[in-house]
Amino acid sequence: MFTIITYFGLLLAALALAVVLFVGLSKIELI
Repeated sequence: MFTIITYFGLLLAALALAVVLFVGLSKIELI
């Protein structure tokens, strides 16, 4: 159970990081 929660949290963190990088690149291109 703990392993599944840890894996889900890691996946969520990776997704959040991808969104932040995508938004950052978009803002750089807009400038």
